[in-house]
Amino acid sequence: MRPFRLAAVSLEAERVVLGLQAKRYVWRALFGMIAAVFACAALVMLHVVAWLALPLEWTPLARAGTLLGADLVLVLVLGLLAMRDAPSRAEIEARILRDNAIAQTRASLGVVPLLGGIARSSGMMGLLFGLFRRRR
Repeated sequence: MRPFRLAAVSLEAERVVLGLQAKRYVWRALFGMIAAVFACAALVMLHVVAWLALPLEWTPLARAGTLLGADLVLVLVLGLLAMRDAPSRAEIEARILRDNAIAQTRASLGVVPLLGGIARSSGMMGLLFGLFRRRR
């Protein structure tokens, strides 16, 4: 019965891991899409406002360079936020639980523990094993 319980625990832990990974990936995609939308909309208006706010003495090339620098900083910050990929504490614990359950399941499904459990479970099985051993 123990191997089946361990297998069930392993499957449940795997379900939790996959659910938490999916949640993390959805949040990452959502942050990336929001960043892209705001980057496009805000940068258009920011360019207009910044172009008008920059000193008139600057050449158009100097104004464009200033705006380009601001755009690159914004893209860098939002890109770094979208690239974050650290598993949560719950995901790490679920993976550890899954790995332990799988290891214990494999250990308990060996031939020796299985035969020992069968031999102990009924006297008839022990008698049959004894008869087979005597024939050799």
